[in-house]
Amino acid sequence: MEAIYVLGVKGGIGKTTFSLYFAKRLSLMGKKVMYIDHDYFSFGCLILGHNDLGLLEEIERNLPIFSRSLKNIDNLYVLKLFSNPLNINKNYSLLSNKIPQVLNSILKREVDYIILDSSVGILPDNDIVMALLEELEIEKEGVFLSDMLSVNSTIKYAKLWENNIKYKVLVINMVPPIPENLSEAIKIANEVYNNYNELFNAAIVVQFDEKMYNYNPIIAEYENEKLNSILLSILYRYNTLK
Repeated sequence: MEAIYVLGVKGGIGKTTFSLYFAKRLSLMGKKVMYIDHDYFSFGCLILGHNDLGLLEEIERNLPIFSRSLKNIDNLYVLKLFSNPLNINKNYSLLSNKIPQVLNSILKREVDYIILDSSVGILPDNDIVMALLEELEIEKEGVFLSDMLSVNSTIKYAKLWENNIKYKVLVINMVPPIPENLSEAIKIANEVYNNYNELFNAAIVVQFDEKMYNYNPIIAEYENEKLNSILLSILYRYNTLK
């Protein structure tokens, strides 16, 4: 089992789109995948049609683990964490008592990959991430999404994950499909790859694509060459600049 964390310091740069795309592509490759929605607003679950309770409320109500929070949708296990974004600051220490049950419930599904669709700026010591994924002691890869304006802050953010994630990819996403912009983004990616090669194993530029922006894995067949190359880089641990 491996986990792919999709991370970023900024909202609206494609974390949910990338997470859903990776989950769907891995599923089409015959892998058993669990998509974990750590977005406080659960956008990924809304896109997939999972409108039930989240795991934390499920535990709070003393309901059976995964009875409401986990759905099998389009051959994906879809795990929703939050029911109500207004409750994100609630004390979820009660989760710690249920960790063995939650982990056993994950392991029983015998998934090959876990995709973590993270909230903005989540840190390695996040209680929920520590409970659900660090306890599993599995291989972890990280995709760090940035736009052209937030590369420096993304580099600083990735350094915080240096000891938790072995293989890291920097993605400069949503670059306008204009030659000057693409050229500038490629230049930035090149500089990052050369200057921070001990931090990032790959640096990839992805231009804005309206089909990707509106991506829904259930209702649309869609492939993106760059996202496929990112996924292959992760699966085979390529050191690459694209």
